[in-house]
Amino acid sequence: MLPTTNQLPTLGYFHKVVCECLGIWKSDNEDIKFHVEASEKDRRAALRQAFELMKNEDGRYGSLDDLVVVTTQLAPQNTQKVKKGRTIQAYVNHLSKTDFESIDEYGELRQYIEVLLNERYARWGVAELAINFYLGALAYYREFVREYACNAQNQNDSYQYFLSENLHLLIRTLTRELLPTDDCLDAALHDPWPLRAFADAASRLTGISLHKLHQYHQFQQEGPPNEQGWACDLTAWQVNTRSKQVIDRLRKRNRTKWETFYPTLQPLIYHLKNAGQEKVFAIQAFAAMIAHNINDHVANCGPVESVTRGIPAYSRMNPSHPIPSSDILDMLFNDYPIGTTVAAEQAPDRYEAMLKAVRALPGSLTLAMDIPNCLEQVYKKEPALTPKQTTYVPLANGPDWLNEWALAQNALCAGDALLALSHFKTAFAQAKYVAGPLFIPFYIQVCAFCKSQYVLLSANKEEELWERFYEELGSNAASYAELTGYTPQYLRDPQTLLPYPTLPLKSRLIRGEIDAQAKSLRS
Repeated sequence: MLPTTNQLPTLGYFHKVVCECLGIWKSDNEDIKFHVEASEKDRRAALRQAFELMKNEDGRYGSLDDLVVVTTQLAPQNTQKVKKGRTIQAYVNHLSKTDFESIDEYGELRQYIEVLLNERYARWGVAELAINFYLGALAYYREFVREYACNAQNQNDSYQYFLSENLHLLIRTLTRELLPTDDCLDAALHDPWPLRAFADAASRLTGISLHKLHQYHQFQQEGPPNEQGWACDLTAWQVNTRSKQVIDRLRKRNRTKWETFYPTLQPLIYHLKNAGQEKVFAIQAFAAMIAHNINDHVANCGPVESVTRGIPAYSRMNPSHPIPSSDILDMLFNDYPIGTTVAAEQAPDRYEAMLKAVRALPGSLTLAMDIPNCLEQVYKKEPALTPKQTTYVPLANGPDWLNEWALAQNALCAGDALLALSHFKTAFAQAKYVAGPLFIPFYIQVCAFCKSQYVLLSANKEEELWERFYEELGSNAASYAELTGYTPQYLRDPQTLLPYPTLPLKSRLIRGEIDAQAKSLRS
């Protein structure tokens, strides 16, 4: 059962789904070494220490150049941590129920999972595919959360559509990138039972029947698979029960791990025509495993036909790319170089096709009201809007958070800051994984409200009241906005510890909008 009714599953829950698709939902208790970057907590501590060292006797501080000199000496270095596999598994399970608290927590776990994937799959030659799928799936889900505004109804069907369309398309795209000229087993990824289709295709390709494969495993029960075993006469041998059961389970709804099925099919590599095809074989098998596990999660959401009927499949309308189209456009708007000209040229069409698809979902709020997409919300040329101008008319059957937002704006107009704060808090709690593009104007207004209250209370020397009542709302909203990608991530230079935004233009536009609204609230 999905942990959601009227909202999309959290990023923490989806993160666990991606790990399960990659076959790492269970871990052993062995120690794993992780080389990780210094945490934001450590860098903030070093920055505070630098300010203390720079403080003069008159209470003033040195210049920015002086700060850089000191922080360069105090900057914490990357560290090596040793954790057990089950510790990482427990962390993933915990976050699937509670969600990530911040982008820093998300980034820390991402480092662990990348090391874990490389540790487990490097010897098979599929670690690159595993890591790229892990990163791409999470990036595409963050885009879906940003662009899909939910109506007041169950969102299981919409989530199922995302799984069946985006993740299948992603794994096919990544496989084609690694094997651009290999089509012999690609059809298996389109089959309802990808792993069984792969096994059948591998049998046809090598000329070895699955029955003979089971006989080989019965003959070769001791020792690792080797080419010499095939030189023996296997006709008199019975089939291996375990090998037969593994193949039979490939056409059943159950999650499959790499270590469970691949050793059964691996002996077929000795019958491939070219020695270089061994890696191709492993990559295709791994992609089939991911597709199989995706299908298991899709089936858990309910019948597929009722969801996809009548909804445009943008995967068939435009070529795909490992990076979501909105992220590519963000990079272009902020003057970042794009690796391929084709990806940059296709990004606008892919983005429009994606918007048409998600807006046509039965649970989409855009079926009832016109909502600008995220790029329009941020990069529009109109001047900053006042709270009255950003009011959205509540819908009788619309999500509750919109009604709370309207009540917060009414309280602002009436000058009742505490009542507005109460409604803003309720609206924010209800808007997570629901609001879609509407979260951007909501977030801007929340930040403007908190900032205007800080200026007012600071003027009256009542900063402690702001910390007590308003700071938590602004901090939580900023953490969620950064986690899901509404706002750019702020990083620290590992040497100087000075912060900088990953998307400077986007950051400047959002901050400018917040400042303009905060000024209008104080007037």
